[in-house]
Amino acid sequence: MDPADEERSLGVELASPVEEEDLGAAKAKRAMGLVDWIGQLRAAFGAPFLAVVMIVYGVNQGYGESVKNMAINYYWKDVQKLQPSSTQAFQALSSLPWDIKPIYGLITDTFPIGGYRRWPYLATCGMAGSLCLWMLALLPTPSPLLATLLLAGAALCTAFPDVVTDAAVAQHSRNVPHLASDLQSLSWGSMAIGGLSGCGIAGPAVHSLGPKGAFLLISTAPLMLIVAAWALPEDKLPKQLAGANFAALLRTGAVCPDISEAMFFWMTDSKHGPGFSENFLGLVSAIGYVAMVCGILLYNTCFRFYSFRTMFKWTQVAVCLVSLPDIALVTRYNLKLGVPDHFFVLGDKALSSVIFKLQLMPMLVLSAKLCPPGVEGTVFAFLMSVSNLGGTTASWLGAWLLRLFHVKKDDYTNLWLAVVVRSIMRLLPLIFLTALVPDGGPDTLVDNGPALQVVASNQDESEAQDDLVEMKKLAKGVELGQESQLLIQSL
Repeated sequence: MDPADEERSLGVELASPVEEEDLGAAKAKRAMGLVDWIGQLRAAFGAPFLAVVMIVYGVNQGYGESVKNMAINYYWKDVQKLQPSSTQAFQALSSLPWDIKPIYGLITDTFPIGGYRRWPYLATCGMAGSLCLWMLALLPTPSPLLATLLLAGAALCTAFPDVVTDAAVAQHSRNVPHLASDLQSLSWGSMAIGGLSGCGIAGPAVHSLGPKGAFLLISTAPLMLIVAAWALPEDKLPKQLAGANFAALLRTGAVCPDISEAMFFWMTDSKHGPGFSENFLGLVSAIGYVAMVCGILLYNTCFRFYSFRTMFKWTQVAVCLVSLPDIALVTRYNLKLGVPDHFFVLGDKALSSVIFKLQLMPMLVLSAKLCPPGVEGTVFAFLMSVSNLGGTTASWLGAWLLRLFHVKKDDYTNLWLAVVVRSIMRLLPLIFLTALVPDGGPDTLVDNGPALQVVASNQDESEAQDDLVEMKKLAKGVELGQESQLLIQSL
């Protein structure tokens, strides 16, 4: 019997050469689609600007933050040897630089260095951020307060470049509005890919080098900001301070307690919890970044034209539902159901990351479109810092909740109660949804709702001239069309 006939008799389908060619053509088409998309962005915004976006979001934030976050958790636990509630409090303090981003925007828009508002700040933050990480790595055992200050300095040198690049992204989004969503996708896609790369080495680095060695390893990431500063296209501007009317956008996490530090302590506790290793936690973070990319693709293909209010409402309900399985994990009920801890955590991380990204993307698009000309850094930083302040408030609320239920690193008896309260409180933001979120969609620039009224800027004379030219072209086209129709009828 012919080997091909034998395999068919066993139920094995062989791909014909034509099918293999079609499969290869489909893969090539998808690859060309990505290349064409990048080419479209490059034609609209320029290759140097795309490089800056990839360095700031992908290398400094994605790669650097993913490794740093893993190292920080083990730094507080193994080097400083703090309780979960104290760790949560110090973590909240070290993240404060993310909550005062409007100040950075005001500084960049008001005090240009040598006539430039962006690249000098990128270069300065690159050098200062590396210095903070070097001190954390080389100091033997600094006090918790000094360690908090150094971590806050590192966070400052990440948040400030974020403001600078956010301003540039907002400016380009306003100039090319039909590619605003694509630019946000490139930004967060770069962060996801960088974070995925960082997660691949975060676990092994912390396991082999320890938290301090990991700090030293990622100290090169901020130095890449010097390259971004050199590549950033920017015209020299005179010193000026412009004003703008805008409304704040409240991040829904402000009333939702964050108990992530207690969950980390419990997950790495081999006596009371599953005792996950550094490598597995790195894998969990990597799965989260992969799911982040999936969330970005899902938003751009299926949800990008839904109204902001609809997206925020249903994603918030989904966030609440997705957090409930943590109760089964903490009470070990998943083992009774025959679901191993590793599979349970990986599935939960993937699903929650997709939902969080579906919730974040419309907020970023809305924030970018709210920025008036000339003060993109101030306005976008204000909106983002309100969001970050919600996260810090959630950390403080979580620290209070852990103290209330007496959750400690050697006693997790009441951790499940904290998980229940956290999950229920994630529904509270729905109360403020109608008042704080406009009912328009991503294609809406001005909303007349009671809570968000954006005052549109007057058009420049050049823009008015362009509009007039377009109207004349349209009128001329209509006249030509009418003349053609009459000519045809006469024939």
